[in-house]
Amino acid sequence: MTSTMVFHINEGTIKFLQVTGAQKKTITAFDVIAIKDLTDAQISGQLAALVKQQGLKCREARVIVLVPRARLILRHMTLPSHKESELRAMIDLQVVNHIPYAREEVEIDFQILTKTPDGYAKIVAAIIPREEAMRYWNIFTGAQIPVHCVTISSVGLWLLYKLQQDAPEQLGGIIELDANHSEICLCHKTHWLRSREIPVGLTQIQQDGNGGEFLKQLELTQGNTEGAAGGVLYIVSTAGQTDVLSIDMAKDQDLAVKEINLARSFSVAKNMFGSRRLMAEVSWASLAGIAFGPYPPPVDLTPQIIRQQKRQKALRRETVVLGIWFAAALITSALALGIGLLKKNIQSGQIEKNFKAVKPEADMVERQMRQVRDIEQTFKRRLIFAGLVQEINRLLPPRLSLVSLSISDGNILTFQGISSRPGDINQLQKDMVDSPFFATVNLDYVNKRVTQDGEVNYFKITCAIKPVKGTDEKTE
Repeated sequence: MTSTMVFHINEGTIKFLQVTGAQKKTITAFDVIAIKDLTDAQISGQLAALVKQQGLKCREARVIVLVPRARLILRHMTLPSHKESELRAMIDLQVVNHIPYAREEVEIDFQILTKTPDGYAKIVAAIIPREEAMRYWNIFTGAQIPVHCVTISSVGLWLLYKLQQDAPEQLGGIIELDANHSEICLCHKTHWLRSREIPVGLTQIQQDGNGGEFLKQLELTQGNTEGAAGGVLYIVSTAGQTDVLSIDMAKDQDLAVKEINLARSFSVAKNMFGSRRLMAEVSWASLAGIAFGPYPPPVDLTPQIIRQQKRQKALRRETVVLGIWFAAALITSALALGIGLLKKNIQSGQIEKNFKAVKPEADMVERQMRQVRDIEQTFKRRLIFAGLVQEINRLLPPRLSLVSLSISDGNILTFQGISSRPGDINQLQKDMVDSPFFATVNLDYVNKRVTQDGEVNYFKITCAIKPVKGTDEKTE
């Protein structure tokens, strides 16, 4: 994928940025959609209109959606492990003590901040209600826009901070200053630490004539964090009118205050004359950080049910491809054996005609011919495997995945799988009964278990494989 599309959605607008190129990235599209007071269906319609108007090829691009910081809960935790799998399990167990939701009601991802020599890790967990995550996902799905990742605007600001060549190693920060709201992110070059979205923007700062309220919000964001003494605080504003705020912050905080000019920092395509004016009126700092930063972002809040569906789809695709390759290999082997058998028959005829007196050699050729016929029969029986793979793939419900599959010498098929819905297992058994490939379909067991992704059902099905015409005929 040579292009990246980033959408930043909040209550009032959707900002869109497209970057094209692998080595040298260039901004090739930008737009802002007003969505205040619109229903989700209307928002999907506005997005679809944007795709059509801009001529976007969403299915050929990497699409990332940024959700507002205000919709998330951030929790800092110290846990006794360095392994990500163990940390994720610990977070799942402990996070319910820190949020007003049950575990199954939220989507969670985390980033490791620091690791200690005694085996502990400090992490920050990003938590969003599952209902909110699904709402954003459905808005873009309704517009026929395939989303690869859902993350938060704070991550985009941190990635923009990392792109600054003069960013120091110690704690610093970055502020995105828009017209009516702003976002503050405290971070290191290696990780982001805290963030806060506030309803104070450039308009209010200019009206007040000072950045006093903004400084209060910065102090709240810092919380118990050690100050950013000696660090750098970057202010991002396309309007270029941040002198008052910069002076107040430099006076109040022991840190250097610098401004990032987005228009001068990134390459913009020459044909974007209309968009350049719009890009100068709104801030797009978090979009730039995601678009020009590394992929994937360190925090992914894509709903678990969507991830599971993607994994199952990929597994089914791999199974079909494997079946096709296996069938091709069997057919090639059968053809090779057929040619070898023809050669053996010719050689056998010559031996019988010219060397009838040589009985031992004739007996040896006859034994070889019998072995070839046995091998041929074996391959004929196995040629039905590709058909079985395709039939099983056709019958599998979308939310059901296989764990193992085997065929015994007596043509008994056994497979085990996992499903989040018991009804899918019963439907699969019914469909197998109706299939021309299977007979005597038995559901041996269904065991219900609870995992970190929710409640799942493990099951086992055995059945006989119906004989296919021609597989048991004798070779002449």
